[in-house]
Amino acid sequence: MVNQEKKHFNELIYIGVGTNLGDKMANIRCAAAELNAHGIRVIRSASIYETPPWGFETDEWFLNTVFECTTESGPHDCLKALQFVEKKMGRERSLKEGYESRIIDLDILLFKDLKINSPELQVPHPYITERQFVIIPMQELTGDFFFHSLEHHFEELKNQSESGEIPFVVHNPPLVNE
Repeated sequence: MVNQEKKHFNELIYIGVGTNLGDKMANIRCAAAELNAHGIRVIRSASIYETPPWGFETDEWFLNTVFECTTESGPHDCLKALQFVEKKMGRERSLKEGYESRIIDLDILLFKDLKINSPELQVPHPYITERQFVIIPMQELTGDFFFHSLEHHFEELKNQSESGEIPFVVHNPPLVNE
């Protein structure tokens, strides 16, 4: 049974989802539907967490979750599909550096158990071990599974968190699994 579980997690991709503009719950539902329509099958999601902005200041807090997905696309094609969905949903990327409010943000956190370091895509996501709004939902989905590409368990990362703050759960059970 353990070998099947390891194989199962090694074949999955994890997408971080964030939104702080408009109808945030609807944005998450729409993102799941759009990903499914573009060859990225959302199997399940973690709970949805309300979190303060990370890396910039705004009064609009985020709703964040992680989608567990499968796809037959390669990592770069998957990235293109995520960017297409973001644009279709109304995300506008400005030329200024830094973070800003957005209708939807879709990030490849882990792609199977690969390590990718190209100018347009880094997997595991470079901030995956620093963001509680990623660590907590990833731990919820994967438990204590060890990802070789990451070299950590999410349970360990959750326990090592400097802030100790747990995001506020907005919706549990997750939307996608309903």
